[in-house]
Amino acid sequence: MLRLTAAAAALSILAACDQTPAITGDPNLPLDDPAQQALVISECAIYFAAVQKLESEGRSANGNPTRDCPDVARGRQADINPRVSVPPVSPGYPETLYQRMIARGIPQDLADDIAKSQAFWNLVAQRDSAVGSF
Repeated sequence: MLRLTAAAAALSILAACDQTPAITGDPNLPLDDPAQQALVISECAIYFAAVQKLESEGRSANGNPTRDCPDVARGRQADINPRVSVPPVSPGYPETLYQRMIARGIPQDLADDIAKSQAFWNLVAQRDSAVGSF
């Protein structure tokens, strides 16, 4: 019985904690690289835009997508509206970015739309350029 009580207490504590994964940037770039910071800001701008869109629809995220995001990203524009003709989310960074949106609490229907957006594919191109020039 004591084990069940301890397990229930542990689950309650975990449920109360913020389970949102931290923003880590790109592991292929040094932490102090300016391109790394630019990638974080661009990704966070997507999260801020997603939260704003959810709030305008009377919805909320399933977590805290903007956790650990720099405030400068809040004021950055990110066009997260889906485009008509976009490539499918492919393995590699696009899939990683998509899964990170889901893990940070963006509802799947909105993450699907964002994965078709200008902001998403600009970030993919920005990351590919940064890693390619490193």
